[in-house]
Amino acid sequence: MNVDEAAKVVIDYSAAPLPKSAGILQPLIYRKDENYCCVLGPEPSTGIFGTGSTPQEAIVDWDVALTARLATAGDDDEVIQYVRDVYKAGNTEVW
Repeated sequence: MNVDEAAKVVIDYSAAPLPKSAGILQPLIYRKDENYCCVLGPEPSTGIFGTGSTPQEAIVDWDVALTARLATAGDDDEVIQYVRDVYKAGNTEVW
């Protein structure tokens, strides 16, 4: 996803208490207006997206969206296929 460099937020994904999924997948965090956004995928409408008033809130919201998407994704969901591939490559279970 193309985001202005000035809007991107640098995150230490190993810091507690972030969800483990964020550390493994390292979604993009950026500032938009008064909110922070967290996305994995080509764009918010087709990727996995979360938002919040802090980067941590955006990541937690994103993790909820990831869990919901994993539960309902079809075989043609390219973003979820990427998630599964990353977990498989790291020998990490996907819930």
